[in-house]
Amino acid sequence: MHVKIGDQFSIKHYFDTASSQAFARAAGDLNPLHHDPEAAQNSRFGMLIASGTQTTALMMGLTASHFAQFGPTVGMGFTFRFRRPVPMNAHATITWTVTALTSKPGTGTIVTCTGALTLDATGEAAVTGTSEGVLLDVP
Repeated sequence: MHVKIGDQFSIKHYFDTASSQAFARAAGDLNPLHHDPEAAQNSRFGMLIASGTQTTALMMGLTASHFAQFGPTVGMGFTFRFRRPVPMNAHATITWTVTALTSKPGTGTIVTCTGALTLDATGEAAVTGTSEGVLLDVP
């Protein structure tokens, strides 16, 4: 295994309105804050915002893609905190950092990470989270 504590991995993402609204609809999230410009404008956010289902799916997907390069991997759990809205048409960076490795003989290695989706325009974290997954031993 080539994973070590302190490893970081990241991607950039652009939340264009059409794709973000399509994702929300596909996820069953019909919240007007994602679809209705007038309702969103009159909300406390004052604009259309990306769905939390999209932001967290992107964060989870990055861990799966990253760790799959080391072999079979299975997610065990995630926690997320929504700190501020992600405006439609925002550029963001998702970054995860490996914080712990726990060997489970006969199973694999449990990898714990902390992460954030940061808005590029402000440098502020919009979503933070933790992940735990296992890199499976290959017989």
